Amino acid sequence: MKKWFFLFVLGVLCAPFFAFSEEKTIIGEVIDVSCYVAQGAKGMEHKQCAIACLTAGEPAGILEDKTGKIYLVVTEDHKTNPRDKVMPFVAKMVEVTGDVNERSGVSTIDIKDIREKTMNEMPMNEGGKTMPKKSMAH
Repeated sequence: MKKWFFLFVLGVLCAPFFAFSEEKTIIGEVIDVSCYVAQGAKGMEHKQCAIACLTAGEPAGILEDKTGKIYLVVTEDHKTNPRDKVMPFVAKMVEVTGDVNERSGVSTIDIKDIREKTMNEMPMNEGGKTMPKKSMAH
């Protein structure tokens, strides 16, 4: 019941603001929003659970690396399932470009282009090493 209510609310919030979108590029991890919000679950340790959750209909998101902000993955045409755009990239760092909308604290992205980021493309800390990613499995 909660899942259907969440999807209904998401649909109501998403519909009116596609006219005010801006194209943006985001670097972050593909997550299932439900497990991340409820338990902080992300990363490779959570990959199989995330795939199962997304397959069951839980919402997909991009967890922005720089800010920790979540962008729900949506589609403007409502003909394509948003998860189809991200399923090959679950638990991976990606660079996505798409139309971003924000309303009432909810951010969405309709992905136009997505590609996996390699380790040598990731931001470096002062020591010249890639920054470690924290993750939790459930």
